[in-house]
Amino acid sequence: MPLLTPWWRLSRGKINLGPISLKTFLIFLLIAIFFPVPVVLAGEGAAVYREQHWAVTAEKFELALERLRVGKKTRIQSPIVLVHGLFVNSLFFNLDEEQSLARYLAKEGFDVWNLSLRGTGRSLGPLKGGAKSWTLDDIIEKDLSAVIRYVQKESRNSQVIWVGYEMGGLLAYGYLEKKASPGLAALVTIGAPVTFNHPQQEPMKRLLKLEESPALKKIFLYLNSPFLGSYLIPLIPKMEEFFYNRENIEEEIKEKFLANALAEINPGILDHLLRIIQRGEFVSAEGNFSYRKNLAKIQLPLLLIGGEKDQVAPPEAIRTVYRAVGSTDRTLRILGPRSKNSAAYGHIDLILGKKAKEEVFSVISRWLKQRDGRE
Repeated sequence: MPLLTPWWRLSRGKINLGPISLKTFLIFLLIAIFFPVPVVLAGEGAAVYREQHWAVTAEKFELALERLRVGKKTRIQSPIVLVHGLFVNSLFFNLDEEQSLARYLAKEGFDVWNLSLRGTGRSLGPLKGGAKSWTLDDIIEKDLSAVIRYVQKESRNSQVIWVGYEMGGLLAYGYLEKKASPGLAALVTIGAPVTFNHPQQEPMKRLLKLEESPALKKIFLYLNSPFLGSYLIPLIPKMEEFFYNRENIEEEIKEKFLANALAEINPGILDHLLRIIQRGEFVSAEGNFSYRKNLAKIQLPLLLIGGEKDQVAPPEAIRTVYRAVGSTDRTLRILGPRSKNSAAYGHIDLILGKKAKEEVFSVISRWLKQRDGRE
């Protein structure tokens, strides 16, 4: 446990201190407050230091941010915020020493902040009251600014790089469309579509049965993602193929992913997702604002990454974003044999694939360094 944990979390039952005396507890508390010591992640090459932070929103949600970097000073000026997708938590970006976009970018000289969105991982709700249900609109309008301001303050840098996987990319699209001064220097999205009417995405429409049966929806939410995913995905080949290319992910990595990186979906997020699938495009929860139709408002440097075999975010869906954004500095990479990659990438293997480090992570790092003037 990092000793950067704020003192108020010790009273919230989130950390098991074991059978220690009050005196010992107070000693540790004083050390945590006055002498924070980052945890060092062992691994090949330079040591990666990890710190735990929380960005507090206006609604008093405490959003966990794990900071990873090599040393106190990083070679790349702008810090990176990593933002995960639906049904997964932030461990998706830091599964182990080898399969970790977070550690890879830290070792490349970046100041990396791995975010847990509200309702996932170590992120916490308000001490009293607070919303129990929320939508993607709520996160866009209420959470992202708090995260960006916090990272700006702690890193002492006014510009932040956003790297969003799937939903993490959609959130960035919405944020950039609605905020006049977003505080972002560049955006990287991975498997992040705004259209949901492509033939490969047809299996998503099965979720609409939840709208027809409130009882079925209650059962789905009761069992929720970790249970359903860890048991059903390996048992149903078609479900596996929808989420990843089975030939492009190691069995050990798949097991770690299913055991550690899945997350529950909030009821409000589920309703919002169903509205998006029903409409066939990324719209607001009320359906009165089209994020797809406002992509031209995005003007900053943008790297879009997709997979040839991705059924959640098919290549044509990623190309739709590429054509619609207003950025003059925009790059599209669809990974697969046609681009001389080792395999046709699916959805999850864009991060957890056998050669993701060489074929995906390196593309992100090189593109960002070129915009920082390092390459």
